[in-house]
Amino acid sequence: MKFALVITGVLAALAIAVPMLVVAGYFLLIVPGLVLTAAPTVFLYLAATAAVRRLLMKSTSIQATAAAFGVVIFLGLAVMQPFRAAALATYTAKSLPDVVPANAVELDGHVRLEFPDSRRQPDCDYLSLAVLESPRVQSVTTSTGGHGGQREPAESASYALVSADGNSPVGIFPSEPGRIVREDPLLVQKHRGRHLVMAAKAVEANWALRLSGDERLQQVEPHAADTADWIVQIEDRTTDQTSRLRRITILDATGAVRFRRSYRKQAVPARLFYLGFHVSGGAGTISNASFHVGRQVLESGDRSLNPESALLTAISRPAPRCDVQDIALLRERVEQILEGPEASRAQLELPRRFLGLFFFDTSEEDHSLIARIVADDRVTDLEQPMKNVFSKDKIPVALRDAYARRILMNHTSANMRYRLAEQLANLPRGTFADPTEEHLAIWNTPEVYREAAPFLVALADLSPERAVPALQAALDTALGVPDWNERRRLVNGICQAFVRLGPNAASAVPRIRELFLRRPSPILRTSKGADQWRFTLARMGVPIKDLPVFPNQSPRTFELICRRIADRLRQYERDHAKEIAS
Repeated sequence: MKFALVITGVLAALAIAVPMLVVAGYFLLIVPGLVLTAAPTVFLYLAATAAVRRLLMKSTSIQATAAAFGVVIFLGLAVMQPFRAAALATYTAKSLPDVVPANAVELDGHVRLEFPDSRRQPDCDYLSLAVLESPRVQSVTTSTGGHGGQREPAESASYALVSADGNSPVGIFPSEPGRIVREDPLLVQKHRGRHLVMAAKAVEANWALRLSGDERLQQVEPHAADTADWIVQIEDRTTDQTSRLRRITILDATGAVRFRRSYRKQAVPARLFYLGFHVSGGAGTISNASFHVGRQVLESGDRSLNPESALLTAISRPAPRCDVQDIALLRERVEQILEGPEASRAQLELPRRFLGLFFFDTSEEDHSLIARIVADDRVTDLEQPMKNVFSKDKIPVALRDAYARRILMNHTSANMRYRLAEQLANLPRGTFADPTEEHLAIWNTPEVYREAAPFLVALADLSPERAVPALQAALDTALGVPDWNERRRLVNGICQAFVRLGPNAASAVPRIRELFLRRPSPILRTSKGADQWRFTLARMGVPIKDLPVFPNQSPRTFELICRRIADRLRQYERDHAKEIAS
């Protein structure tokens, strides 16, 4: 017994003190993990058995040990029962039966969608649209927030579909209306793979056409719970690691439950005392591990229940239009709007919505129309729609001039200018050897290139006689910027341009060297920045041994730096041999 107590005690101490050892044990053929998981429980039962054995009067040690172990098992059962009974009573008290009528629920009037466990801003998403599409529904109020399941919404917003003509003011555009194709079980069965994506785009195209034609989505006065004709509650709650609740409830104006489906998972104390082991994490990683008093998981309802999908199948509503011809029709309407001199604000929303249909999936035939949209000054607020059109390093050359025009537009935000400039900077070398007036205007306007700093690298496509003075002027601008974060963007763009120019920018070497050694230096802040500028000077023709060194750096340190820069220079010349040769 003593030997067993010592062994299990050591293992239990290790497991509780360093729970990640248990996790490591499971990766080592599982058995070590199982041993460490059981060690704390085994040690406690052995220690309790040894204590009880001293109190028993038995003729043999085996009898005493068996009797003591039986008493300990009984105590392990007894100690858990009060806690288990209380948890079971709470679980039973909160259980609600499902209510599933034979026919779909017919919503009408003013409907309130409540998401008490959501902390997002209320908006008009695919779910709100599905309710609004019900023939007799007048408005939908979306409510989010609350604590502990109580109806204490932090925010609410209400929406209604109203009639309009083509010249009516622009209304609200719903958030991801095409998502309904992925959430509606019937649509998921009907459309699969590529067809699912096209169906979602078709839904969004259809809504764009509708909301620029004879319908508008407007925000109206929200309805509180006591004035709504219907209340739809969608609960999705996780409490610690011990409980999970997903529930959809539809109540009428009298408070009667007309539809309800739930899934509950609740951990209650186990029948017999033991120490369980729990691992938590996400995205393929383990963030925490710990021991806890043993528990049993109780479940009720359908584990696969998705409250939003259940709502879509529970109510009577028309099916969304998933005709891919709407995508072609939207494209045609966009072309007509861009060609015409006059267009209402509602009609100018269509080009924005058309861009939103691309998710890094464009063909060459799309590029010219996308370029026309981007270059049209009447089409505003393109920052969000353009995020998912092209990746940063895969912009087609056909967008070169359109992006430059968008950068110069007064209504273009600083963030969008920077992102467009990044994409232009990733175009092949030589793309801007014959610059347009727009390209020159960006390079010659400090107010613009301060927000489009990455585009400065494209100056390297010009001849050295034109590029170096422009970069020197940009450097003057950068030195006058007090904020380092903004100045760093300008400095990085200038630095990359000098790297591309190489020996053709040798005339700028003395100034770069002086700025490098100035204390504090206005062009660098870290050792990584110093190495970047040393590499740039090496590209500009400075011999490795003549690169600038700080007074406090030892010869040994400088020797290591020179090796690092030389290796980097050789790698660069190998990677860009064709460009350098040309």
